Amino acid sequence: MASLFRFELLSEVYADACLRDDTGKLLFMSCFGRDTSMQQMFAAFTLPPSSGGLATFNLRGSDNCRHAVDVGDADRLGKHTGRLSSSLFGQLVHTWVFDKQLQELDHANRIAWLLDRRTVLTGTCVDTRIWDICKALSPVPLLDHWQVPLLDAIREDSITAFDEKATYPPLGDIVAYRIQLQDTFLDQLSAMVKSHVLTLTINPAAERLAA
Repeated sequence: MASLFRFELLSEVYADACLRDDTGKLLFMSCFGRDTSMQQMFAAFTLPPSSGGLATFNLRGSDNCRHAVDVGDADRLGKHTGRLSSSLFGQLVHTWVFDKQLQELDHANRIAWLLDRRTVLTGTCVDTRIWDICKALSPVPLLDHWQVPLLDAIREDSITAFDEKATYPPLGDIVAYRIQLQDTFLDQLSAMVKSHVLTLTINPAAERLAA
């Protein structure tokens, strides 16, 4: 069973996953609790601290460590709620609270997010899904056999991992990647084409190796 994190100020709310950005601001949280407790949590997110609202809160893990989370502007947060089957604890609600920017591609700024369970985003699966996002964000078509050299070229400046090495590591079985194609992306792409790092056809030697 996944570890649960207790919401310190609300005794009946627990989280099994929480994602924060590099400033500690809430990006995503999967939480469980009674309906009244969840409604109390949502209300606290929207009210100012002077009226009993929460600007920050702590999640406490089974190891008793406290993890600070900054709510930020509640208007940017969306939620999706479902009711679980009745249990010994009564009617429980499962809610995802998330920054709305996680939902859609930002074509104007060429920004998108990849978010999933840590146990799912492993190995080549990560690069494959990041590549699909890059193709969707790119203002020009990208050929699939460009994936390895192009991702290697842009990885440092354009792909940010929110994993255990992040300033605020994710809590629970969750990991995220922020993809932002830089203003220099097209110039970089053009230079790689001109230098024959990227070609219109797959290198024959590579084709033979693949076969």
